[in-house]
Amino acid sequence: MEKKLIFWDDTYSVGNDEIDNQHKELINQLNKLYNLYLEKEIGKMPEIITALKDYTNYHFKTEETFFRNFNYPLAAEHTQIHNDFITELQKLENDFKNNPNILCIKILTMLQNWLMNHILVEDKKYMKYLNKARFKE
Repeated sequence: MEKKLIFWDDTYSVGNDEIDNQHKELINQLNKLYNLYLEKEIGKMPEIITALKDYTNYHFKTEETFFRNFNYPLAAEHTQIHNDFITELQKLENDFKNNPNILCIKILTMLQNWLMNHILVEDKKYMKYLNKARFKE
């Protein structure tokens, strides 16, 4: 039976189905990584880390399109947060290749903390702006 590090619930919803579904997929991939760790299948983790990185890039592009379409005033700040995360994820991916046993917990913890904070704080901030902008149209 698959275990979950993160359970989706409505507190994570930003009020946009497309973004919510992408966040659910990110959580799903993090949970896959967690299960590989629990099952001590560390050799399979690089594949999921790469998939997670690729999907994260796709998700960030979606958000950044919303920023442009609605002239989000904090777009540059939020995009920098995305860029910093991708850089950190790339570093962890590279470090993992050199020392997988030590980095498993570090990767899982960083991803869990970052994802939850990002959705609950940063993403809710821009969705509040976008929802107001939609009503002005």
